[in-house]
Amino acid sequence: MRPREVTARKWTCCRCDMSAGRIDGNRTPLPQNWTCMAEGELCLACRRERAGEEAQEAAPSDSTPSTRNKLRRAGLIEFEVRRTPDRPDNVIARACRSSASAVAAARDRLELPL
Repeated sequence: MRPREVTARKWTCCRCDMSAGRIDGNRTPLPQNWTCMAEGELCLACRRERAGEEAQEAAPSDSTPSTRNKLRRAGLIEFEVRRTPDRPDNVIARACRSSASAVAAARDRLELPL
């Protein structure tokens, strides 16, 4: 990840082309929930999507669509728990459109306390 002191007039997600910047055109640091990767900057929505995709890719090739969807959801929840471990389970659950019990289970799997 690039140092926080790097600034730009506009940041553009390399995956979805969403851009962020100041309305006055002044330089600004990378938005807080974005990250820099080798291929470019990623917004939070694309980071979440990528986490789900990576979890699905780990599934055996003969997995059912239902199993793949469950893995995608688990990957998204684990991403959010790792990203913001200090947030309450119900807040993470809302962000993931899931249940607090699913978040608590992910937290247990990752051995991360609340």
